[in-house]
Amino acid sequence: MKWQITFFNHKVEKETLSFPKGILANFLHIAEMIEEFGPALGAPYTKAIGKGL
Repeated sequence: MKWQITFFNHKVEKETLSFPKGILANFLHIAEMIEEFGPALGAPYTKAIGKGL
């Protein structure tokens, strides 16, 4: 199953994509791993932040 990452809103997406190049590259790498493996990827990349999230 392929997972999809959705930003909370346009402002969050815009600010995230304006991170400095090195941080953005790291974020995009982790986002790609999450899309491929989903929440089963595990720590430190995915961790529950509350019930059902």
